[in-house]
Amino acid sequence: MPLDPLLAPLLDALNARPVPAWRTVEERRALSRGGSGHPYQALVEAEPEIDGVYEETLPEGFSVRVYPGGPGLLLHFHGGGWWSGSAAESEWRCRAFAGRAGVTVVSADYRLAPEHPFPTPVEDCYRALEWAVGRFRPERIGVTGESAGGNLAAAVALLARDRNGPTLAVQVLEIAPFDLTWASPSIERYATGHLITAEDLYWCRAAYLGWHSPAHPLASPLHAPTLAGLPPALIVSAECDPLADDGRRYAERLVASRVKAEFRLFEGHVHGSQSLTALLPSAREWRDLVVGAVREHLG
Repeated sequence: MPLDPLLAPLLDALNARPVPAWRTVEERRALSRGGSGHPYQALVEAEPEIDGVYEETLPEGFSVRVYPGGPGLLLHFHGGGWWSGSAAESEWRCRAFAGRAGVTVVSADYRLAPEHPFPTPVEDCYRALEWAVGRFRPERIGVTGESAGGNLAAAVALLARDRNGPTLAVQVLEIAPFDLTWASPSIERYATGHLITAEDLYWCRAAYLGWHSPAHPLASPLHAPTLAGLPPALIVSAECDPLADDGRRYAERLVASRVKAEFRLFEGHVHGSQSLTALLPSAREWRDLVVGAVREHLG
């Protein structure tokens, strides 16, 4: 299916912007934070206000943002290629989960690469899970994230299983990379012109992993020796995304490992366009799908 016709003009405008000659991580971060912000921001539908939102700093030196809700607990990990993004930038998604699914959301502001490379972001996210479980004593627990955050959520699920940690009821993984060897055919198929590029993926991997192998299971959950014993998963990918086939491949391997897993591919979407709930009816459908999965398992 071609690009969603409602999305095409926005993508054309983004593609027409001059491409900076990247030099440093700070230059990339400055652009992502500066000016009027990402053009997606004005196209996100308002989500429920949540009373009593607060932050705490953990001893490891990173903070968590808490959205009080029901007895179920959802750990959220933001995207940004492991080198950018923040819990604050993902507030709309956390409010959607807390307000629409009726769960308490804890969003981890994990430390970023390359200053804090792999496996620090994974360990920070797992520490956030341990902290939240100790604090709230939840009836049911889940993990979720978008893009790099979805990768981290999948890695946390592996750690929880392998370390006899908290029992997870669900993992909701959106537009995530699961194989940092970049072996999926969609990476070449959508290498340019669809918001993120293959070049971007290689740059992010280098900043995140440093000298570590891209096939390390906590960096590439698809390469874990076994996926048996993991919690049920909802994996959602965008059709016109270099990472689309990663989601499909991970879901197929989960099913082969006798883990309940659902894979949904949203046609006509690019990486991150699920946030455009004020523009795309299909983005609202996407939001309702992931919120419904959280409500079903945790609410």
